[in-house]
Amino acid sequence: MVACLWQQRIDADTRYRVIPDGHADVIVNANGAAVAVGLADSAVVHHISAGSAALGLRLRPEAVATIFGTSADLLRNRELPLDDVVGSRRARGLVDAVLEGEPDPQLLTTPPRDVALAIGLLADRTVDETAESLGLSSRHLRRLLLRHSGLGPKEHQRVLRLRRFVDSPAPLGVAAVLSGYADQPHLTREVTRLCGVSPARLRAERGRGEGTRHPREWWRWRDSNPRLPSSRRGFSERSR
Repeated sequence: MVACLWQQRIDADTRYRVIPDGHADVIVNANGAAVAVGLADSAVVHHISAGSAALGLRLRPEAVATIFGTSADLLRNRELPLDDVVGSRRARGLVDAVLEGEPDPQLLTTPPRDVALAIGLLADRTVDETAESLGLSSRHLRRLLLRHSGLGPKEHQRVLRLRRFVDSPAPLGVAAVLSGYADQPHLTREVTRLCGVSPARLRAERGRGEGTRHPREWWRWRDSNPRLPSSRRGFSERSR
């Protein structure tokens, strides 16, 4: 259910592009305000002021509906107050899990097995092959993934290819093939659609340090275990 807990601190005014990464988040800022962030298939550019800080709980894609208690497609490309999504009592429990490492039984709940299996299979199989492997129709598979993760099979495949490209240091033409695109024009179309900029511009932003970061690089991962010691003091400590 939980991919990791993460921490972000900003020392200088920062612009960065958050690109789709196939995960959802519970994010708590330094004032204790919490938001639920669903899976995305488009990028958002944030402008963050110096001194900002946030802690977050990163959720695996198959866990979105289970944790938030609502159809995951309602959270797609959205960031909503956590209270509005899960109610005040449930929100307090999730915030305590993020800030204090308090145990939360629901974070240990097992989501539908077919959802996690499907997302894994889609990494190197077609939608029809994935559905057949699970004994489902392609239409049923799409409904299942939308309900529990927020993205359909094709969208998951696009995000998976994007993640491979972002992690690849190879030249664009080579990276396109290694990442699963048919060719470089295919790479350009999909990256532009998902990120709002071309592959070359995306890499240039990253190279100039403008804040475009794959989350594994941009945030300092804390741990994959939701039971952590108190982290409230992290908001007051200065970043080194």
